[in-house]
Amino acid sequence: HAARRPWAMFGKPLPAWLASDPRAEARLRLALSALAFLIGATIAAVRTRYGAADFDVFWAAARHPFTPYDPRVIAELKAMMHIEGEWPFVYPPTFLLFAWPFGLMPLGLAYPLWAGLGMALFVLASSFMVRPVWANALLFLTPCVVFAVAPGQSTPFVGAAAIAAFNVVERRPWLAGALFAVAACLKPQAMVLAPVVLWGRWRTLAGAVAAGLALMAASCVFGADLWLQWPRTLVAFRDVMPTVSRVNPSALIASPVWALALALFGLALAWRSKDLFGLVAGGLCLTPYAHDYDLAPLAPVAITWIAERRRLGWGHAALGGAFLAGLVRSPLATTLFLAGAAILKTPWLAGAMKKGAPVARSPFPNSSPEAEA
Repeated sequence: HAARRPWAMFGKPLPAWLASDPRAEARLRLALSALAFLIGATIAAVRTRYGAADFDVFWAAARHPFTPYDPRVIAELKAMMHIEGEWPFVYPPTFLLFAWPFGLMPLGLAYPLWAGLGMALFVLASSFMVRPVWANALLFLTPCVVFAVAPGQSTPFVGAAAIAAFNVVERRPWLAGALFAVAACLKPQAMVLAPVVLWGRWRTLAGAVAAGLALMAASCVFGADLWLQWPRTLVAFRDVMPTVSRVNPSALIASPVWALALALFGLALAWRSKDLFGLVAGGLCLTPYAHDYDLAPLAPVAITWIAERRRLGWGHAALGGAFLAGLVRSPLATTLFLAGAAILKTPWLAGAMKKGAPVARSPFPNSSPEAEA
């Protein structure tokens, strides 16, 4: 059977135990997820004594779910952890639905569990996208993925939900919509271009809206007035944003003209791609704040570009390699990376670089809106 043949990622046949056997893939998928949990939990356990820049804030807010935006919550955290600086909680009230259970635990347990689950879910979702399955082990060595886990960021959960949504969008459009809603309720700015990417997939969009409204209604258990406090917190965060390192192309040039040009470029990139890459890459062009860890959802895409270099072309493989090596970590590098990807997506250049090979497709099979209809 063709499905049982070894898949040669680097031009050489794989051992039998790494062959594309469905049962072997399932076992390998579970093994990688378990290893991801152990790696994430271990990183967090080692870092607990030094503090987790992001999860400490999530944990403090989860311990005070009715007053998460109160400055006294962060002041109490800073006094307990003996830290200085700005540590605002700027996530929407829906974030508390997922963080609240961790607030019931001691920090020494909550932090490793959060990091381990995030890493495990991220690798598990990616394993259904990246072929061969064993190639997902590269995620453990990708700087932006490790950086997302180390401080206890929410990006692994957001990435896992988005990747899983694209994986099932053809077969389960309503479920895909619910997963997109979960990602948006965790980190809204990461899903800002979801309506553009999903345009034409009306059942998926309807599922996202329905699930999003349900989660918003559920978050009111902590107090409906939190939805009035959250925008004020975002406004205050504008004073903190310029003081931190960002990877957004908008941080390269402080100009309204540059910001407008990037917004149009991001919209075009999302509309042209209509996949995970378009969602994440286009969002980087529209949002004013993103850190290295926000690039993590692009890691499976980069692995796919390398694994399928013979079909997609060596240009994609080169960009994927640069990404996995951690070279995309500044506004200039991000701008060049996105520009290179956009150029490679032009039909005439893609055909020329592949010398007659089939036209490049999305990492997700059957991803056209017509297929869903």
